[in-house]
Amino acid sequence: MVTPETLDLDFLSTVRSASSVADLLRTTAAHRPEAPVVVGDGRNLTHGELDTRSSRIAAGLVRAGLEPGDRVAMLARNATEYWELFFAASRSGLVVVPINFRLAAAEVEFIVSDVAPRALVVEDVLMDSVTEAAAILVDGPRLVFTQGSDPLEVPSGWGAFEDFVAASPADDPRRDATGDDLAFIMYSSGTTGRPKGVMTTVAGFLWAVERFGANFDVSPASVSLVPTPYYHIAAGGWSLIAIAAGGRIVQFTEVTPQKMVSHMVEHQTTHVVMVPTVIQAFVSSPEVSAVDFSCVEWLVYGGSPISESVMVRAQEVFGARLAQTYGLTETIGVATILGPESHTSATSGLLRSAGRPVDGVELEIRDPETGTRCATGETGEVVVRGGCVTLGYWRNDAATAETLDGDGWFRTGDAGYVDAEGFVYLRDRLKDLLTSGGENVYPAEVENAIMSHPDVLEVAVIGIPSEKWGETPHAVVVPRPGREVTADAIIAHTRDRIARYKCPTSVEVVEVLPRNPSGKVLKRELRRPHWEGRDRAIS
Repeated sequence: MVTPETLDLDFLSTVRSASSVADLLRTTAAHRPEAPVVVGDGRNLTHGELDTRSSRIAAGLVRAGLEPGDRVAMLARNATEYWELFFAASRSGLVVVPINFRLAAAEVEFIVSDVAPRALVVEDVLMDSVTEAAAILVDGPRLVFTQGSDPLEVPSGWGAFEDFVAASPADDPRRDATGDDLAFIMYSSGTTGRPKGVMTTVAGFLWAVERFGANFDVSPASVSLVPTPYYHIAAGGWSLIAIAAGGRIVQFTEVTPQKMVSHMVEHQTTHVVMVPTVIQAFVSSPEVSAVDFSCVEWLVYGGSPISESVMVRAQEVFGARLAQTYGLTETIGVATILGPESHTSATSGLLRSAGRPVDGVELEIRDPETGTRCATGETGEVVVRGGCVTLGYWRNDAATAETLDGDGWFRTGDAGYVDAEGFVYLRDRLKDLLTSGGENVYPAEVENAIMSHPDVLEVAVIGIPSEKWGETPHAVVVPRPGREVTADAIIAHTRDRIARYKCPTSVEVVEVLPRNPSGKVLKRELRRPHWEGRDRAIS
């Protein structure tokens, strides 16, 4: 239970006084050793227990010969072991590499080969994703753990994570990664090719935690529900904000609507992080009407705008303040915020916006070809600069040079514009831009028009070849269960909502859209059959 004497932690003071990520935990463990830090699925831990166990792991890694700057990789679902390894790496000057557990074995092998970790920690249910070729690339500890109730089976050549922890003294090596040392490397989803390792420094991470966390009233009383995987910057970043505040995170190994409701009520969640599609499904569920969610103070979402109807319903269900955020892995999830004041019926026009830049983030719109700054209201590429921006891509100088200039400006690859009040509006990914008859068409705008059709569940819009126009919009539509859609109906529906040249000229109805392991639609797979045999895949 939180009492007045346990509330002597101040989030901003804790972060500003820290020179390493490990310092955040040292502070909270000193003030609140008995307070829970990880609850929900998996092993529950207090701040003090996390401090002790991460010290043991750090001591063991140093004893195993790992040097500052070496990488330690982890392949697991959300697990308490992630945070133990995360803080252990900071204490011993190592770099954490969380691997997407939805990847195929060949993709895992590529990441292991690329990042060359000195240690690898794997959850037992994912051992089939680690090929022998990947395993032999790791010349240090290879550890396995379980979140199940059955006895752990340790493969030959591997060790049990718990045995490794028990064999090490609880001696903090205090060989912290600081400043421009790397804190972690997160691999992009690879929608346009091989995954790229995004490098984040300790200083950048602490900067982002401070500037972003300052907006959401986090404190020792905060209980954050973050159902997305830790290998996503949104989940890992927000969770660290909660930990640094002296609060707790509600962990999910597997996410179901019933478990979300149960955890939210049992743990009296104050901060909830969701994407709009999950919010819509959640607030539309009949079960939530009978549940008291008055504990929720903040509902934070990102990934896409929220509709006015969903916003109103979410406020009815939760009674919470809503905020939309925009950012990328390359900016530690930090770029803009659309605050609660913009989530009212009177300001509903702003819901299409991604908000204004976070304090300390510079944002401009530039012509992607010339690099010149665009005028207010003119669409171009969103570029950002600030303490949250990545150093670049691991062992990929070419990709780094393409996205980072000498002045520290990062090219997001997103098309958008800024209005006269400084609100940022995103239009699309630049790579998805198509040109029809000399006019630029942003697929996201067409997709939004089609998604307003009541029989449409999902849609992806791509450009396909046209002898007359160069290319034209083509819609790939997934109907709602039990519904039927026709090309004529979809096209007619869009003509009432967007300019004629933006409307799809053809529609394909499918059962599912192809996606990568992170859930992003693979538009290149949709485009391929239409552009095969041509010298160029654009007009």
